[in-house]
Amino acid sequence: MAYTPDQAPPTPPKRDATDYLSDKTVLPARWELVSHYKTESTKKPSHSIGDFLTTTLWPWLYHYVKSRFGKKAHYPVYTGTNTGLYTLPTTAPSRLAITSDWATDTKESHAIARAMNHHDPDYTIHVGDTYFVGAPPEIQTNFLAAGSPWVRGKSGSFAVLGNHEMYARGEAFFECLLPSLGVTNENGTYLGQETGFFCLQNDHWRILGLDTGYHSVGIPIIEFLPFGAPKCGFDPVLIDWLRDVVKLGDPTDKRGIVVLTHHQFVSAFRKETEYQKPAAQLAALFGEKKQVIWLWGHEHKLALYQAIQEGNLTIYGRCIGHGGTPVELTSKGFQTDPSQRGFPALVAVDDRKRLTVGHTKLGHNGYVLLTLDNRVLEIAAYDETRCLLTERWTVDPLTGISTGEITVEPHAPLAPVDGKNWQDAVA
Repeated sequence: MAYTPDQAPPTPPKRDATDYLSDKTVLPARWELVSHYKTESTKKPSHSIGDFLTTTLWPWLYHYVKSRFGKKAHYPVYTGTNTGLYTLPTTAPSRLAITSDWATDTKESHAIARAMNHHDPDYTIHVGDTYFVGAPPEIQTNFLAAGSPWVRGKSGSFAVLGNHEMYARGEAFFECLLPSLGVTNENGTYLGQETGFFCLQNDHWRILGLDTGYHSVGIPIIEFLPFGAPKCGFDPVLIDWLRDVVKLGDPTDKRGIVVLTHHQFVSAFRKETEYQKPAAQLAALFGEKKQVIWLWGHEHKLALYQAIQEGNLTIYGRCIGHGGTPVELTSKGFQTDPSQRGFPALVAVDDRKRLTVGHTKLGHNGYVLLTLDNRVLEIAAYDETRCLLTERWTVDPLTGISTGEITVEPHAPLAPVDGKNWQDAVA
């Protein structure tokens, strides 16, 4: 199904950052039950206890039970001549504006969308999480309705699945959002993204959008036990595509690799899970030594990690989960934890205060801009108004080894953590 965006003027945001603060409920903010409650309670007006009991309680329970115990969406595959491989030009630069945890319909997410649009991107990519549960009205408001804030690249727009879309069983993600994405034709119509993964590539680089969301929701009750927690691994359909279509195991392919997933491979922070199964699956598929630049969301912050070894993979991790949700600097998610595998590799985290709401200090939202120019890949990290730093990677077409350097913008108020320097992030 083709999709032509409506050119209506942007509509005002319907939610506020305070709707998303973790102290709005005594229950963990990432519980599915809480997300379904927030989806209903943020429908204006329904903030009084009377409104909750008469208009919110039963929809909340109904949608929670339906989503929690219903069958999740069918996992589609590429069909016909579409393989999910999309060719970028090698002779001209390609600009990709990428953000994660963006779809909140707040003034912050609208501002990030406008900032992304200023780059006139060829492609835009959302790396997962439509809040609170990726229900059809939330997909409509953030991506599809006339005046919705999401900005589409002039050559294409893509998305990968997060856990929040799966709180509504992924139905709206697969049935409503993906058909509106994909590459464009000569008339500017988006031809659809058939499934939850894709590859954008040129002669020197491959950008792999991979799905860790479909298996991010566990079985009720069992998921809270140590052996029942979701591993966020790749679905067999995705594994087959990576092996048979992308051919990751081809030793003659020396292109640089950028991986986009919603969930993190490692973390340096308390209360954050390290989802290492996808990294092990990638290592097995490559079968030989390989460098990977891995951008993920899920954690609501900007953070850079130095190289971590996972079997035969050398992984440079970047967390970019600060697209639209409040960046709660006073939360446990900003307290480092030496027991985490990612702790010794942490190079920098953006912990600048933007404003204070109540007793909560909030940081900056942002996105990254990837520019592919022949053998060179630049990754520029932005907040709402300016570029903070730029990574520049150059791939050797004979060895497949990429060398990196990093430049921090003059007067940018970021600094590495104690004992680290900026070049550690690309060494």
